[in-house]
Amino acid sequence: MSSTTGSEATPSVPPQTTPTDAQSSPPPQPRLHFLDLVLTLVAGGLCLVAALHGLKVMLGPDRLTMVMSSKDPAGLILLFFVFFAVVVIAVWVGVVRHGRAAPGLLALRPFSGRWWWLAPLCILLLSVALDEGFLRLVRALAGVDLTPQTSQVIAGLATTLPLALAATAAIGLLGPFAEELLFRGLIYGYVDGRFGARAAWATSSVLFALAHAEPAHVALVFPIGVLLGWVRMRSASLWPCVLAHMINNIVVVCWAYLDS
Repeated sequence: MSSTTGSEATPSVPPQTTPTDAQSSPPPQPRLHFLDLVLTLVAGGLCLVAALHGLKVMLGPDRLTMVMSSKDPAGLILLFFVFFAVVVIAVWVGVVRHGRAAPGLLALRPFSGRWWWLAPLCILLLSVALDEGFLRLVRALAGVDLTPQTSQVIAGLATTLPLALAATAAIGLLGPFAEELLFRGLIYGYVDGRFGARAAWATSSVLFALAHAEPAHVALVFPIGVLLGWVRMRSASLWPCVLAHMINNIVVVCWAYLDS
């Protein structure tokens, strides 16, 4: 008669895992930080000082003084080129540490096809309404000319075809790209990552207007900044803002050349 000398071994049961344990949590989305703004500001300041020193050496102190007083159209266009290039370089320095994520953080991404025509059309209509409607109305009713000094400067630049082409490249192409990259790229992206899209829309619009300094120009530019911010928010891309801004500025320069 046989007898058992040990208990039967019970198979081990693997611990159950919940779906949340089985799936790894998604990596945090990259976003802009305050350090990016600081790096951009420092880089912009250093580049601007270096650029002005270079212009002083290249043009000479006397001509640089004439440029600053808007008495040298060619030199002033060169100054616009340098200033807007400094802005682009400063923003790039501010975000380059993010590597491949940097373009996305600045909203340099594809967008819906309808914004190709909708954004420029809306900006042009608003710009014409402000310049040819509001300013003319104030001039007719109050006898006050609120035309910004900047508009008069642009009119003084585009007096010949070569100057008009150079002004188009500086003010019509490079300028809008630099301004959009700073205000609705870097600043909008930073505020959006912390306080949401509506706060970013408002902040970028206000700072964009204040950057134009002259009170009359601030008042006229603010509605355009609001509309550009709305385009940025709805399209989730910077490119339609850049396109609309470029077309608006090119029309301004061409109109100044034809009017001269």
